[in-house]
Amino acid sequence: MLGKILGNRYEIIEELGGGGMAVVYKGHDKFLNRPVTIKILRPEFTVDKDFIARFQREAQAIARLSHPNIVSIYDVGQEDNIHYLVMEYVHGDNLKNIVKKEGPLPPERALRIVVQICKALQHAHENKIVHRDVKPHNILITYGGWAKLTDFGMAREITAATLTYTDTIMGSVHYLSPEQARGQAVGPKSDLYSLGVVLYEMLTGVVPYQGDSPIAIAIKHIQEHPEMPSRLNPGIPPRLEKVILKAMNKEPALRFATAAEMSQSLQAALKKEENEDAGSAEGGFSPGDDFEEEEIQAGAGKKRRLRPLGWVILGLLLVAFLAGGAYLLNKYYFSVPEIQVPDVTRKSLAEATGILTGLGLRVAVEKDYDAQVPEGYVIRQDIGPEDPKVKPPRQVTLTVSLGPDLREVPDLYQLSVPDARIRLAEAGLQMAERYQEDYHDKVPRGYIFHQEPKAHSMQPRGTAVTVYVSKGPRPAEARVPDLLGLNIEQARARLNEKKLQLDDQISWAESTQYLSGQVISQEPAAGTPVQEGATVKVVVSKGPGPLPREVEVTVNVPRDGKDHQIRINVTDVQGSRDAYIKTHPPGDRFTETIKCYGKTTVRVYRDNDLIQTRTFEG
Repeated sequence: MLGKILGNRYEIIEELGGGGMAVVYKGHDKFLNRPVTIKILRPEFTVDKDFIARFQREAQAIARLSHPNIVSIYDVGQEDNIHYLVMEYVHGDNLKNIVKKEGPLPPERALRIVVQICKALQHAHENKIVHRDVKPHNILITYGGWAKLTDFGMAREITAATLTYTDTIMGSVHYLSPEQARGQAVGPKSDLYSLGVVLYEMLTGVVPYQGDSPIAIAIKHIQEHPEMPSRLNPGIPPRLEKVILKAMNKEPALRFATAAEMSQSLQAALKKEENEDAGSAEGGFSPGDDFEEEEIQAGAGKKRRLRPLGWVILGLLLVAFLAGGAYLLNKYYFSVPEIQVPDVTRKSLAEATGILTGLGLRVAVEKDYDAQVPEGYVIRQDIGPEDPKVKPPRQVTLTVSLGPDLREVPDLYQLSVPDARIRLAEAGLQMAERYQEDYHDKVPRGYIFHQEPKAHSMQPRGTAVTVYVSKGPRPAEARVPDLLGLNIEQARARLNEKKLQLDDQISWAESTQYLSGQVISQEPAAGTPVQEGATVKVVVSKGPGPLPREVEVTVNVPRDGKDHQIRINVTDVQGSRDAYIKTHPPGDRFTETIKCYGKTTVRVYRDNDLIQTRTFEG
C-alpha cells in the first residue's frame, strides 16, 4: 500500500497504526502540498455492507462538525475496492501513549486537555452527534498542547431509533459507560462518563476497572465503584476528585447535564484550589483604592471640593473602621483556638451533629447506602482525628447511611452462566466465584436449574448469588464387563456395547500370564455398577506371555449303532476356540493333542452335549 496514490492526489507515505476496522496511514496531498491522514477500510470488510456503512457514517459525522478541537475531514472516496477517508494530519501523539510514557499528568495539564475535549463534545452534542467511543487513543495532542478528538466511526445521531445497540459491545471496554455495557440507551452523558474515565486515568496513570476478560470489566462498570483517585495520587485536589466521580456516576441523571457544565466545573475546581493555595482573601481593600476627590453639589448648582477638615474626619472614620474590623477579626477568627475534629463515625446523625456543633463546627450531610452501618448513622466524615486541626466554624461533611441498598434477585432459571452473570450485574449483584454442577432431567446441560438466594428476594447490593448448573439428565447405570485377555480394540468394542468408554491413558506392563497386547487388569473391576458414559482404565501386557504347551484329550464314542460329532473346545489366554470337530463311528476311541497357552479349560461335546471338562493350570 505504501507509495500508492489515491484519487490521483493522495500519496501514502507510511503506516501509523490502525484498529479492528481500518488502517491509518500518513499521506501527502500532492495538490495542496500538505501532510494528511488517510484512513483505509480493511480489505476483509469491504464486502460487508454494515462495515462500509459504519465507515461512511464516520465521514458524515465529522463532515457535520467544524470545531478546532475535532480533527477535520478533507475528503472521502473509493478507488477500486479501497474505501478511504482523508483527514487533517495532527503533529503529535495520542493521549494513551502520553500517559504510558509520562505516567500521571499534573492536574493543570490534564484539565487543559479535558476542557478542550469538553468543548469538542459540546459541539458534537449540539449537532446531535454522540461519539460513543471516547478514550485516550482517540484524543490527539499536538506538540503545542492542543487537544483534538478523532475517530467518529462509532458515532450515532441522537434519535430514538439509534440510541441502543444490543448486538455487540463495541469500543474499548475500559471506557464504556454502564448503559453501554448493558446495551441500553446511549446519549451525550455516556460520552461524559467515558471522558470522566479518561480524566481518572490521566491523573492516576491507571484505568479505574481491570479484569481478566472484557465481560468482567463491563460488569465492574455496571456494579462496582472505582477506587478513590486521591488514594492512587494524593496530589489530586478534593474538588477535582468530586468532578471526576460525578462524571463517572453510574446513573446518567446524576452526571453533568452537558459537556459545557462539566468544563465549567473543572475550571471552577481548579481556580478554587489555586486560590486556596495562594492564600487569597476576599473582601480586602487598601485605603484610598476607590476614592477620588468628591464634588458635592450645593443649593444653586455650585460645586465645591471637600475641605481639608472633611478629609481629616473621613480619614479618622476610615482608621476607626479598619481598627474595629481588625479587632473583630482577631477576636472571632485569629484568636479562635484550633481544635481536633473528633471521630463521630458509627454515631447517629443527631449525636454526631450535637458533638460537632457543640465545638462550634458546622455540619453538612450527604447520604449513601451501606450494608454494615445502620440507617441514620454516620458512615464517614471528610475531616477527622487523623487530619490537621481546624478553626471553628469550619464545616465538616458527614456521610450518613441509608441502610443496605437492597436489590431484587433476578430469576436465573434456564439461563446460561454468561447471561446470568450479566443479569446479576444489571441488578447490582454478582455471581459467586464457583458454581455448582449436578444432573437435572428437565434443564439442558450448561443451563441454571437452581439459585441461592432465591429469585425475587431482596438482597444487599453486591450480594454473591450461587447458581447450580445442569449436567443434563442423569445417565443410566451399567455394569463393567470383563475385559481380561481382550486386545485393546476388543475391549473398546465390549465397553461401547455397555455405553462405557475406554480410558485413553493405557498402561503397559510385563506379563507371563497374558500374551502381548492383551488386557491383564482393569479398573473398575468386572461387574462393578457405574453410570453410562463412565471410563474404564486398563493395563495391557507387553509380553513375554506364557509358553505354549500340549495336552492330550482321549474320547470314547458309544457303541449305539450311530455316528456322532465330537467337538473339542479350548479356552486359554488366547480366548475360546474350537480346536477339533469331526464325526466318528460308534465304538471309536481316539486321543487328540491340543496346543494351548497358560491356564486352559478343555470341553468335549458329543452332538453338542457336554460330556467332559478338564482344566490344566498354567
